[in-house]
Amino acid sequence: MSEGGGGRLARAHLWADLISKILGVVALVVAAWWTYSNFTVERTHDPTMEVSVEPSIDPLDGDRVLLTVSVYLRNAGKVAIAPRFPDRDDDRDAGLEISIVEIEPTAREGADQGPTVNGMPPPTVPWFDWTSGDGRPKPILLKKNLLASNDDYRRRRYQLNPGVRVREPFACVVERNRLYAIRARFWTDEGSVADLVYVDTFQVPPTGS
Repeated sequence: MSEGGGGRLARAHLWADLISKILGVVALVVAAWWTYSNFTVERTHDPTMEVSVEPSIDPLDGDRVLLTVSVYLRNAGKVAIAPRFPDRDDDRDAGLEISIVEIEPTAREGADQGPTVNGMPPPTVPWFDWTSGDGRPKPILLKKNLLASNDDYRRRRYQLNPGVRVREPFACVVERNRLYAIRARFWTDEGSVADLVYVDTFQVPPTGS
């Protein structure tokens, strides 16, 4: 005896319900895998900011030198990154900070320099301690916010989208025959990302050479 139309319809509904449930399970598995891959393995929710400092020097008249600093910001992550905005007028841990100090070498006695040479101690030489910062650093510029004049930053809508690389320039006049340390820090609500470089003005050619 052939199956009636009602039986075939009921079976069709049963199969449709089963297929719908299977597709639902597959969708949940795919969603779970995507979430794990992006937020656990690739960590796309974590901002990845890169800060790099590139200084250059140009001779001026007399003992003066033009120090030009290019601070590059690159968002290497997959989410937009916003800087930390100041909570008050004297809040300096915000935006893109740049600081420059002059490091003056101090003299360490030859007896502290190591073994003797032909029975004589090494001569007294200038030295720098890169780790502790010893060397009598002289502040040239402290915690200047390079974004302070940016209109988007002042309106609290400044952000770096994924893949964006921007340059923030700064220039000042310094002296010849000096060593300078330059630090740039990009502040976010989670902390800061920084780069530190050193530049000297010992070998600056004369003006017009």
